[in-house]
Amino acid sequence: MSKRIGRVGFSLVEVIIVLVVLAIFVLVLAMRMPRQREVARRAACQKNLMNLGIALLNYDRSIGHLPIVPELGTEASRRTSPLRALLEELSVPDLRDFTDLEHLPARVTGFVAREQAVPGFVCPSDPNATAGHFPAPISYRANAGDTPDGQNGIFSPGRKLSLVEIEGGDGLEFTAAFSERLVGTNQATHAPANYAEVSGPITANGCPPLEAASWRGDAGASWFTSSWQSTLYQHALTPNADPSCVAQNQQSAEMGASSGHLGTVNVLTLDGAVKTYSATVDPQIWRKLATPQSTGPVKSSAP
Repeated sequence: MSKRIGRVGFSLVEVIIVLVVLAIFVLVLAMRMPRQREVARRAACQKNLMNLGIALLNYDRSIGHLPIVPELGTEASRRTSPLRALLEELSVPDLRDFTDLEHLPARVTGFVAREQAVPGFVCPSDPNATAGHFPAPISYRANAGDTPDGQNGIFSPGRKLSLVEIEGGDGLEFTAAFSERLVGTNQATHAPANYAEVSGPITANGCPPLEAASWRGDAGASWFTSSWQSTLYQHALTPNADPSCVAQNQQSAEMGASSGHLGTVNVLTLDGAVKTYSATVDPQIWRKLATPQSTGPVKSSAP
């Protein structure tokens, strides 16, 4: 039969076109997969903060005020923190089951918090937090205000505040409770996750010249204690700003919020919502989140 019904096989040009299309498809898929994984990690991180918010509301309902941070540098500050107070008062080893304020997880009889890794305290987007460098890493820090001495935030050392008092000020939805902060690299080098240890005191002018500073890689090493090193942050620095610094006596710091998410950090406000702020946020808006009363320091109700 001389008449061709169809053509069998492909020309070299057609084969090349098919291979190019397949290569582009594989490349696009490979580029999308890390982004999809980060979307999942970000969602997990936000859920951790939401669970923490529900735990805070329950703690306030039970005790009548938020956890109190001891004076820094004392024996009490080395033995407790807002996170340890939450675990022990609510008698649970983690906060991941606090998903509904009306259906709370069962208490563990005789529970005592121990300095160990807690999955709900770690953001999966931070490789240093998940690397096992430290025995009790923490990705979420308590807001101590916007000044180096940490005296005008809801978790300022020695301060006792209730949600009712805060609602009467700026309101729960406009007051930061916890934010993300990168865990250190475990190496004494200048890196965004690390901080400089300086002689201090640190003033409102920010970190001093850092030529003679000692760099520390132990940021976020333990949720068990109250310190600028691990469990407190403040809003003088906008998100992901560098560097952070802490005075040698731990009494003052410029310790900013930061995260493994590209250009943003997640912040838990006291109404239980988790909000995302970018590095380009207006510094004044960022600072106003730091205090329960933006017009001045909070009056302590502590005895």
